[in-house]
Amino acid sequence: MKQTRALALCGVTAALAVAVMAAGGVLVIGTYISPLIAGMCLLPLGSLLGKKYHITLWLAVSALSFLLVPDIEQSLMFLCLFGCYPVLRPLFERLPRIPRLLCKLLFFNAVAIALEALVMLLLVPETMQTPLLLLLLVLGNVVFVLYDVLIPRIAYLLNKRLSAFLR
Repeated sequence: MKQTRALALCGVTAALAVAVMAAGGVLVIGTYISPLIAGMCLLPLGSLLGKKYHITLWLAVSALSFLLVPDIEQSLMFLCLFGCYPVLRPLFERLPRIPRLLCKLLFFNAVAIALEALVMLLLVPETMQTPLLLLLLVLGNVVFVLYDVLIPRIAYLLNKRLSAFLR
């Protein structure tokens, strides 16, 4: 594959991911959905171009989202959770099935709780009620498991479409 095509693909993918992040700032629910979709935009680069491109693109989109997206919580969700998870996912996949699922859920819960605590303490001092927070965490776990199931399927479809372009 030519280097120029790889760089062009990275630039277009970064622009798409930042546009998704910026569009998510308009919607209230976009705080959680747009980092998830932007993370999926980066999926084909991990397998097609290698981990170096994938990590560089994740950091570039994270930096641009902090500069261009008004919702800091959304940018933090991308930086710490949905943007880095596709990079870390192959490390989890080496484990046996049950420990793999437990490690993935432990990773998600640790990051989600830390981010929400940071947001509540620093950005939004008003606190939510504990039952609502627990419900959001349970729903977040369900969405994360679905995200984990969708990652290989979306990556396969995107790789299939993009492999013709990169030849």
